Amino acid sequence: KNCALLKEAVVDFIVENGADILRQVSLEDVPGALFADLLAAVTRGKKEREASEGSGNDLITMRVSDLRKKLHERGLAIDGSREAMIALLEESS
Repeated sequence: KNCALLKEAVVDFIVENGADILRQVSLEDVPGALFADLLAAVTRGKKEREASEGSGNDLITMRVSDLRKKLHERGLAIDGSREAMIALLEESS
C-alpha cells in the first residue's frame, strides 16, 4: 500500500542529494522509469519554489499523498502506483 509513498520519498532524497549521489553512485543500471519519477520530482520542486499561479491541478507532478486525497474525495480506490492513481483520476474527470 505504501510503496508509492516510499518510492516518492526515495526520489525526493535523490533530488535533494543529487550532487553527492552523482559522485558516489553509478547510474548505469537505473531503470528508465525512475528517470520519469525523478523528472516529476524536480518539476514539482520547481513549481513549489515558483508558487505563483498555483493551479494545483497538475496530476503528473502532484505528490502521492495529494493524489490519494483527490481519489478519496471522489470516492475512488486510493491504492496503486502513482501512474495508476493518475489514470484513475483522469478517467473520473
